[in-house]
Amino acid sequence: MRLVGLQFILWAITGLYMVCLDIHFIHGEPLTHPQTAPLHLKDISYSTAQLLADYPDATDIKLVTLLQKPVYRFTSAAGQRAIHVVDAVTGTPLDLLSQEQARQIADSAYTGTAPINTISPLISRDASGALNPLWVVSFDDTASSTLYIEQQSGRIFRRRHNYWYLFDWMWRLHIMDYDDGENVTNSWLRLVSLLAVLAAVSGMALLLLRFTLRKKAAL
Repeated sequence: MRLVGLQFILWAITGLYMVCLDIHFIHGEPLTHPQTAPLHLKDISYSTAQLLADYPDATDIKLVTLLQKPVYRFTSAAGQRAIHVVDAVTGTPLDLLSQEQARQIADSAYTGTAPINTISPLISRDASGALNPLWVVSFDDTASSTLYIEQQSGRIFRRRHNYWYLFDWMWRLHIMDYDDGENVTNSWLRLVSLLAVLAAVSGMALLLLRFTLRKKAAL
């Protein structure tokens, strides 16, 4: 039962941490300004009709700004890239984001004042298992704020800081999944939860029994 008691303490500590912090803060939303900029439709020379003619299987087409320029961002199986970015003025496909471009995006999006510490490449996988090259931009602030920028699209893919990493470990300790924190129905959690219920029920039973015996002894 010592294991159950220890887990009770961990549940209390981790639960307190997770409910005391705003989830939007944990997700890193305050780290960046909204990625929006005014679009001037008169500057758009490359129409969506031309885009669909050049990319017949294009889906999820969005007209956005990237580094102060209007671009089309869409998904297509054409070529070796799942995400495509095309200049909305000339129709020219844009290359993968360079390190300097990633620096510019991070600098303009970051809400803090700390300078950039490091910029490094990273290859991750998306939900479908496809490779997704990123630029990892870390800032020299107390929370080690980090932005993950897609090299294919220029989109800020993920925001992280020390409080998020601590939250991640708190979550793993809370659900007793020490691998990736994804399995909320793992055997350890079920076993300890069952033991916790048994401990609580037996404790209540012993308490009632003790009061009953005291009452009988008083008679």
